[in-house]
Amino acid sequence: MWSAIKWFFRTLARVLNAIRMLIINLLFLVIVVSVILVFSAKEEAPELPASAALTLTLTGPVLEQDATATPRRLAEKWLSGDTTPPPMTLSQIKEALDRARNDERIGALVLRLQNMSESSLTKLDEVGEAIEGFKTSGKPVYALGDYYTQGQYYLAAHADEVLLNPAGAVTIQGLGVYRLHYKSAFERFNITPHVFRVGTYKSFVEPYLRDDMSEESREDTRRWLGQLWQHYQDNIVKLRDIPADHINPSKEQLLSRFGAVNGDPARYALEQGLVDRLASRNEMLQTVAEQVGWDSQTNGYMSVDIPAYLSHSESRKHAAPAVGLITASGAIMSGDAGPNTINDEYLGRLIDEARLDADIHALVLRIDSPGGSAFAAEQIRSSLLRFKESGKPLVVSMGSTAASGGYWIAADADRIYAAPTTLTGSIGVFGLFLTFEEAFEKLGLHTDGVGTTDFVGAGLTTGLPEHTKQLIQMGVEHTYDQFVELVAKGRSLNPEQVERAAQGHVWTGQDAKALGLVDELGYLDDALAGAAGLAELAEFSVKPVKLPSSAKEILLEQLLLDSGAFGDWATAALPVVLRPAGEQLKQELSALSRFDDIRGQYVLCVACQEF
Repeated sequence: MWSAIKWFFRTLARVLNAIRMLIINLLFLVIVVSVILVFSAKEEAPELPASAALTLTLTGPVLEQDATATPRRLAEKWLSGDTTPPPMTLSQIKEALDRARNDERIGALVLRLQNMSESSLTKLDEVGEAIEGFKTSGKPVYALGDYYTQGQYYLAAHADEVLLNPAGAVTIQGLGVYRLHYKSAFERFNITPHVFRVGTYKSFVEPYLRDDMSEESREDTRRWLGQLWQHYQDNIVKLRDIPADHINPSKEQLLSRFGAVNGDPARYALEQGLVDRLASRNEMLQTVAEQVGWDSQTNGYMSVDIPAYLSHSESRKHAAPAVGLITASGAIMSGDAGPNTINDEYLGRLIDEARLDADIHALVLRIDSPGGSAFAAEQIRSSLLRFKESGKPLVVSMGSTAASGGYWIAADADRIYAAPTTLTGSIGVFGLFLTFEEAFEKLGLHTDGVGTTDFVGAGLTTGLPEHTKQLIQMGVEHTYDQFVELVAKGRSLNPEQVERAAQGHVWTGQDAKALGLVDELGYLDDALAGAAGLAELAEFSVKPVKLPSSAKEILLEQLLLDSGAFGDWATAALPVVLRPAGEQLKQELSALSRFDDIRGQYVLCVACQEF
């Protein structure tokens, strides 16, 4: 008895101590957050100089929508002394370059792309269009770089003068799709994959069944990948006015030309016309300073970055009727899916907000998604159909990817715009379940029991009986038929036409237009203008659709919803040579984490999201 009493009070003391430590930690967190917010508060920015270059410094990928700057991330940056600017959105870049074009204070545009990660050709094309728009002012554009990766060079090629460090290089390798395959590993660890699919080319599940690509998947991927690569080459050839084999030489040509410059990659880039001049960092700064002047305080050219410029220059606001804009970026999931995903409930609320807003006369849904949960995609589609019942036009603008579930939610739009390099289609459905009954048996663990029907007991440790597999396959086939039917109805096509474009095929925007899956080739601005035209608006403003957040929601979002941080830390902690492998593994795990459909049915194109 006494031992029981002692155990009770000892346990009570431990609980009270845990509560005390929790309260102390929460108070400490509040103090840290307060300090970080104070230090991160924007100071009054100095006035813009009379003459300066607008510097476009890209860090990370080009985003469709703002990333949340949580206190945790602010604390990390502050404590580590990281002064790298956050990633920018397409809209920020385009707005700044549009304003700067006619701003007499801006004498040049400078591209600093050193920290830009690989982004899709579609996003880079939109940034490139903004750069070309700036160039109509007659002001020069300079690209300054110690080196250029493939994506960085694609943007740098828009510059009037591309400068490269003599110790640097331009790396253009081509495009590829490579995925881990698990079949042999599953066999070794006695894991049983149960795959259900409709669509010969729905290749997402192949790595769980094979150790290599199927010929059907290889054929389909090679087709759309080749189109993207041709688009890359054609644009560089046009912008730089150089032969195509300077971008894509044969291995014999590359070895011969590289040998002619004694293996000097910078000299090779100059000889091939990829860059205009080799210059040291100081020489690069002096080149721009000749145009806009020297800043003795910073020991560089007179410069203003895009965030500072946008805070100083005035946006062109007017009271014209509005076209609403909703951005749906990421994998489509149900419930509280976290950052970089499309939450079906939240997106439905945004669509309802646009439907009920009397100021919004038409809606553009910007989709950048490889798909995800079939159930969640259908909930979003239902919200869009309800919006159409209001009589307001609905237009879809496809970003880098609007495939599978991304196309599911697009199909009913009054008009669909896609970029030539958009990846879309992938009309197919799959289900995937992993069970471990054989692995458990190897460990000496066995599951046994009784149930009242033949459908009780199937699961991770017991496997799937044949009749359950048949039920799941019939459900997947039904969802596929539903997919084909809704595309046929939404696009005014007959089922046979849709079937030819379906079966999991991935299409570029160019091919999708020929197949009737999209209406026009164009970017977001084209879609906004098209929506205004359908609403018969002579002039219009753009109104991003947002929901008001309560103080509680803001606090929870900032303090708790930062789940992507751990993956970033883990990748950054790897040695540089191992980071590509770490990034690939992170992508594979990220794909698996999206399997939240309540019926286990997915409309998802994983390979698409890399482009």
